[in-house]
Amino acid sequence: MIHKIKALHDDGQGLSIRAIGQELGISRNTVRKYLRQDVATIEAAQSSREREKKLDAHRDYIVHLLRTFPRLSSVKVARKL
Repeated sequence: MIHKIKALHDDGQGLSIRAIGQELGISRNTVRKYLRQDVATIEAAQSSREREKKLDAHRDYIVHLLRTFPRLSSVKVARKL
């Protein structure tokens, strides 16, 4: 998204903040925020959002159950955990 915003604003098109917001379907404030920040900062913030899920610790067991019993419902998988 940030690359598209910067391209629309800086490149030959030189669209206004309002026009970029309308074209991408986002607010003008979001466009302004992305234009003020550098690409590395935004990408670092977005990559740090990835967090551990509650079921990650049980992933191997769940995959084993579903391969062994393909018709096993999610309720039954939850009970086995």
